Amino acid sequence: MKSYSRLIDYIYDLRKQGKYLFLKEEAARALNISENAILKSISRLLKKKKIGYLKKGLYQIIPEEYAHMGSLPPEWFMADLMAHLQVPYYIGLLTAASFHGASHQAPQVFQVICKRIIPDILTESLNIRFYYSKDLSVIPTQDLKTPAGYVKVSTPEGTALDLLRYLHQSGHLNHVTTILTELADSMDPQKLAQASERLSIRYAQRLGYILDYLGYDAVAEPLHNLVMEKMMRYIPLRPDSPAQGTEKNTKWHILINEEIEPDL
Repeated sequence: MKSYSRLIDYIYDLRKQGKYLFLKEEAARALNISENAILKSISRLLKKKKIGYLKKGLYQIIPEEYAHMGSLPPEWFMADLMAHLQVPYYIGLLTAASFHGASHQAPQVFQVICKRIIPDILTESLNIRFYYSKDLSVIPTQDLKTPAGYVKVSTPEGTALDLLRYLHQSGHLNHVTTILTELADSMDPQKLAQASERLSIRYAQRLGYILDYLGYDAVAEPLHNLVMEKMMRYIPLRPDSPAQGTEKNTKWHILINEEIEPDL
């Protein structure tokens, strides 16, 4: 292993290799210094915003142009972070929607779906939330190129379904409807139906109803064909609210227990 006399030289060398994360233990070995000495070096670079804290013993390397933010954009290091944690993942929900052009309201949180319960990363400059899913394969993903490599992101179709699966994490129903108005043009109707087949039919019902409401009948049509093949029961549009005595939508078998209106 190459030896270094200064921590800054070590992290600059990592940058040349396209790496943006480093472990305290590995840095201490590379510099051949004690635990106390590496902590002092890390503290100095933290104050200068050359690096940023992520998790115990794990730090990000911050280029000068991002020093004022105190962090890299999370998509730059997310693939390396999840590889370090050895956890399958994809970037989803409002964050994925923003990557697909649905940016009416920029998300204040970076949302990641993963196959293990992971504590959120909450610092002065980062708000990364991790949501557990026992089966990531039900949602289609695609690779998104970043300046630091590629990350996994849910497709427009997978994102639309996840917004309803994780409704509370996505905001209220009107907010989700707003995002769908911007996401619908990116969705492939057949891919949407194929993705819906892997999930409970209730998500296809709710999503189809909202797409119809927004005037995206052509996008919703394959969904409706899928829904018609199933034994449907009436379900509430908003699952956490009472639906007794509410108006029924017979096409999608939806109990309209909340009037939706995009935040436009």
